[in-house]
Amino acid sequence: MALCKEGLLATLAAWGIEHETLQHALSATCELHSENIKGTAFAKFIGNGQAKNLFFKVPSGGGPLKNRLFLVCALVETVVDNKILSARLGIKPSAPLRFAADDVFTDVLQIPLGSVNPFVMAQASCHEVTLLLDEQFLRCERLLFHPMQSDFTTALAPAQLEAFLQRAAPGRFAFVDLTSSAPLALPSAAGGAGAAGAPAAAPAPAGKESKKGGGGGGVAGGGPPAAAAAAGGAAKAGAGQEWWSPPWAERNTFVAHRAWAQKSGY
Repeated sequence: MALCKEGLLATLAAWGIEHETLQHALSATCELHSENIKGTAFAKFIGNGQAKNLFFKVPSGGGPLKNRLFLVCALVETVVDNKILSARLGIKPSAPLRFAADDVFTDVLQIPLGSVNPFVMAQASCHEVTLLLDEQFLRCERLLFHPMQSDFTTALAPAQLEAFLQRAAPGRFAFVDLTSSAPLALPSAAGGAGAAGAPAAAPAPAGKESKKGGGGGGVAGGGPPAAAAAAGGAAKAGAGQEWWSPPWAERNTFVAHRAWAQKSGY
């Protein structure tokens, strides 16, 4: 069931989320919104808390994240480049993030065009949407969003928005630096985050089965001596290096490493 403005405001109150809401003329664009809140208590937040909200879908040819849905909420001033964001998520360059089709927008967000906001994450229809929030939000006194319809604006502190999302969509949102080009990790329900779409690290090569039985904490099939393993830990995973330390990396591990390598058949 779609969440209406009244239902949202009731939820905010029930969850103890501090907010203020005021009515104004329909404001389907950021420009209209700025014009329509002039002279109101929210005028001081023009250019310092107003948000744009972009609803994307990964095309079917986008790779591991194909058909995934992303809602990106950012300050109006923040540049959101869908191609750069796609690359950070590990989406194929040939099929970058695209705006969701009208039918997907209607079926999932269930709100009028021009009213997109992060509160939609409380709807059951959005359970497969991942929300990416501009980390610049955290520097604002208040954030302004439409409460499910564009003729109202709700203002709340960043901490209150986060408290709402922790209740409504735990593990499905994250504050991210949208100006960066570094690989982006997706939020997870377990509280951890993995590099979305990034190729998994190659599995450790299987050594010959130990005749003496496996030791605790070692790689299946045997592993390098403890000293060599410690040196090997300095190597970055996924950088194209072997998971064990090459013998020239640490002189004091050479003998131990060579003995292990010979025993294991390398």
